[in-house]
Amino acid sequence: MKLKPVLLLLFFGSAISLMADVPQAISRQYKEACDRLVCQCGCFEQLSVCAMQNCGSATPMRAEIRERLLKGESVDQIVDSFVARMGKQVLSAPTTKGFDLTAWVAPFFILCLGLLVVGWVVVRLVRPAAAVEQIQAAVDPRIEKELRDFEQES
Repeated sequence: MKLKPVLLLLFFGSAISLMADVPQAISRQYKEACDRLVCQCGCFEQLSVCAMQNCGSATPMRAEIRERLLKGESVDQIVDSFVARMGKQVLSAPTTKGFDLTAWVAPFFILCLGLLVVGWVVVRLVRPAAAVEQIQAAVDPRIEKELRDFEQES
């Protein structure tokens, strides 16, 4: 007899803890989905940070995300459906496939190219001093003789 209330308490306690985890899981998925999408009202903010009150784009998109998460769809399915409907401009970051990969690689390539140009300019600025010394050492002896003769005449 005493075992029955304990089992009931254990059963309801575990059911309540499982129900408490569901909103947290949906909340994390909701945040992830909103972070991966951009508001289409023109503010170009992530859906999770668009602060425009009653935004004509963010409010319905957020509501749709909530509804679809409650129906059991995954974040990837939701994001893919928005991309299929609105295009790649709805994504907050470019994909790492195909031509979109250049958006990730190009900044590093340009940085390396800039470092090479700066290095080349620095080398060119340092070398003229060495070149002047070489030019002075390679002065024609006839010019030196003429200069000495000119100094003696004056």
